[in-house]
Amino acid sequence: MNCLQLSPDTTLVDLVAFKWLMAGRGWWVDLPRLERDPAYALICAQRGADSGLALLRQRSAQLQVAMTPSPQYVHEH
Repeated sequence: MNCLQLSPDTTLVDLVAFKWLMAGRGWWVDLPRLERDPAYALICAQRGADSGLALLRQRSAQLQVAMTPSPQYVHEH
């Protein structure tokens, strides 16, 4: 099973803040699934980016950046 490879500076607090911002727009985010399913995480981040809410767009952009593995992590595997 694939796991989401978040950047090391992404914290649980960041993910929970994203989850609650999404909930405020009426979208439920399953955090355990978000952390283990990269396709689901991308869908959630895109939905947040398209939300029309500035703070949620910002958090979504941060999540998308955090999901993008840096070259140093890609070559370690």
